[in-house]
Amino acid sequence: MKKIVTSIVFFGLVALFGCRDESLNPLPGWEPGVHGFGVFADVAEPKDGAGSKPHIADNARNFTKTDQDKDAAKVNFKVRWVSLDNKLTVNKIEIVVDMIESYTDTDGNPKTNNVGGGGKVIKTITPAAGNRQWNTFSISPQEVYNAYKDATFKYDKVNAVPVFNNPKNPRLAGAWFNTTDRFVMVWRLYTTDGLVFKTFNSDSICGDPTPYSQASANCQLVWTVR
Repeated sequence: MKKIVTSIVFFGLVALFGCRDESLNPLPGWEPGVHGFGVFADVAEPKDGAGSKPHIADNARNFTKTDQDKDAAKVNFKVRWVSLDNKLTVNKIEIVVDMIESYTDTDGNPKTNNVGGGGKVIKTITPAAGNRQWNTFSISPQEVYNAYKDATFKYDKVNAVPVFNNPKNPRLAGAWFNTTDRFVMVWRLYTTDGLVFKTFNSDSICGDPTPYSQASANCQLVWTVR
């Protein structure tokens, strides 16, 4: 009798799982994806397996206090797209920069202003290199200034004044940006399949905990003026 009951249970399980219609499965299947890895190009690249990643550390390179209109003030970068399963190809990378300034409000409190209300596309890159290969570029203070030069903000919550001509928050002499300004660069990845990747998981991508490798990931670089 025990053998008969065991057989019934076994064949019942086969019928339940072996003949399931997968088209009715409510769980979506995994889709291919890509991520990016951006670095400060002038910082030495660590060896594979290294735990630290100095070339993505905040302020590894910065705009200069003076001569911001000179070519030497630019910051050099490298970015690569990574497809872990080789199923997607990126054919366009947009480099977006947020400018965030610090100021003191009318009550004397420290505040920040995301200038212009959001990021601006500073560069559009057509990747000449393939999967996991570097694409080099630079960003100058002039390019960031050109993107934000017409921005205004209501520092007193009433009157909009030009960010770059605010007497209560004067810029450095002979410069556009202050040492309290911060720049955050992110990237948008476009694939030949028409997909766009511009939001990434904060833990596995933005905070990639794995040692440095060809598959490393991040989602932003930050620098300031020094």
